[in-house]
Amino acid sequence: MALLELRNIFFEVENKTILNDISLTVEKGEVVAFLGTPGSGKSTALKTIAGITIPTRGKILFEGKDIMSMNHKENVKFRGRCGFMFQNSALWANQDIFHNFLLPLQIHFPDLEAEDYKKIITEICKIVGYDRSLNIRPADLSIGEQKRIGLGRALICNPEILFLDEPTESLDEDTRKLVAKILKKFIKEGNTVVFVSHDVDFINTFVCNKYYFDKGSIVDRVYCADEDWSVD
Repeated sequence: MALLELRNIFFEVENKTILNDISLTVEKGEVVAFLGTPGSGKSTALKTIAGITIPTRGKILFEGKDIMSMNHKENVKFRGRCGFMFQNSALWANQDIFHNFLLPLQIHFPDLEAEDYKKIITEICKIVGYDRSLNIRPADLSIGEQKRIGLGRALICNPEILFLDEPTESLDEDTRKLVAKILKKFIKEGNTVVFVSHDVDFINTFVCNKYYFDKGSIVDRVYCADEDWSVD
């Protein structure tokens, strides 16, 4: 049974087809890249398989269960096993950095003590290389810093699956290398990554299965050997 599956997915907005009969599977521990030109549907496909975008037709399966038929408890558990890094970071503008980290922790680990939350947040800041105040808001951060916080928030609940939409866009070389290092460690621990990127050097950092999108359809698939998903 696949970890994730899109089965005959269509997504339409105002009579425009964004996704056109998309079917694919993602196995546990797999690394998958969605590639294509802007507007090809790759980011929508990423948000769909993550359960963020609800398709017009078709099924999204997680461990064989249609996520759209999950009850609230099942859905919260599913989302706790996933982390999503948005292209624009999508941080909560009306919350400081501390609470951008704290809110997902409170949802998925409501029984932790305040000191436990602080310890987890401090550790994730070290991992993503954020060393500024936690009391400032996202608008006070550079784009690169927002990206670091976005990645940290995706990792904060210790997920098994990471979804990343253009994780290296607008980043300097040092930050790009840091993101790649974090992801390689995540992959080596047996976790799953599905990402969208146009950054060829970043894509080639990983051994991954590639799906090429055009006009809402998958037009090509390139499968790698699955013996070792990460490149040293």
